[in-house]
Amino acid sequence: LDHSSSLPSSPAPPPGLSLWASAKSGATLINEQWLLTTAKNLFLNHSENATAKDIAPTLTLYVGEKQLVEIEKVVLHPNYHQVDIGLIRLKQKVLVNERVMPICLPSKNYAEVGRVGYVSGWGQSDNFKLTDHLKYVMLPVADQYDCIKHYEGSTCPKWKAPKSPVGVQPILNEHTFCAGMSKYQEDTCYGDAGSAFAVHDLEEDTWYAAGILSFDKSCAVAEYGVYVKVTSIQDWVQKTIAEN
Repeated sequence: LDHSSSLPSSPAPPPGLSLWASAKSGATLINEQWLLTTAKNLFLNHSENATAKDIAPTLTLYVGEKQLVEIEKVVLHPNYHQVDIGLIRLKQKVLVNERVMPICLPSKNYAEVGRVGYVSGWGQSDNFKLTDHLKYVMLPVADQYDCIKHYEGSTCPKWKAPKSPVGVQPILNEHTFCAGMSKYQEDTCYGDAGSAFAVHDLEEDTWYAAGILSFDKSCAVAEYGVYVKVTSIQDWVQKTIAEN
């Protein structure tokens, strides 16, 4: 994660975050045998013609920092060019403990403007080097209109144009939401994609993954990170897990 200043003290990071070494990116544990990540993460170091079967053997995945796990298969979202999501199935169930535990998928949309979520990751820090330590930051859900104007200049299709301050355009559509920087100007950065936007429902005392970080290129230069809404993919996730 990209920190322009030190993180304030806060509770332990939420459950669900994993790391794979070969692509140096993130994934989110959603049960003992499945993880969510981005399609872009899965295609790192592969051509656009690669298949899920091509990709799976090339990944090295750690749950937590040191628990190396074997991957059985990768499943790409059928519309992954617009819905930047893929699933990873492990050969064996992971050992769940207080340091490694899945995060729940929500039954309602927690991506409301102003709501704060935690994002964890092993991505680049302010010296643009990948960190050896899991970091986390609290970020607010942003207004989608402001986010689209920031990256595309307008919400009107005929006036849209690439405007990203970092030279790379995020996928923005009805399946995404944006989060701004923290009050300390902290942000996500390269290598954090695949991490959950984790929201703590105080009434239920449960952590939910409201989103999966898709666009991790903001790095406190662009104003917003972009996430895939988990409510948009939940039916597909449940169907895929049931069929596999």
